[in-house]
Amino acid sequence: MEIAKLLKGKPALRQHVVGHTDSAAGLDLNLKLSKGRAEAVVQALTTKHGIAATRLISHGVGPVAPVTSNDVEAGRAKNRRVEFVKQLFARIPDRVTIPA
Repeated sequence: MEIAKLLKGKPALRQHVVGHTDSAAGLDLNLKLSKGRAEAVVQALTTKHGIAATRLISHGVGPVAPVTSNDVEAGRAKNRRVEFVKQLFARIPDRVTIPA
C-alpha cells in the first residue's frame, strides 16, 4: 500500500480516512457501508502495516460527494472509494461555537 509507505515515512502525519459509496441504496445503508469501508482500511493499516490507530480517524459520508455520475456502473464504481485527508487538528471537536 502506497499510503502505508507514506505514513511510515512521516510519523507525525495524521489522516482522516473517508469512505464513500455510490447512490444505489438508501442514505442510511450507504452511510453504514462507507463507514465500514473506511474502518476496513484503518484496520488494514494498523494490523498489516503497523500504523498507530491514533493517527487515523475513519469517517463514512455515503453518496454525498460523488466524483462522477451515478447514472452508469462505471461511474458508480468510481464513487465507491476511500480518500485520505490530512488532519489539521489532533481531534475535531464535537461541537464548534462560532461567535456572532
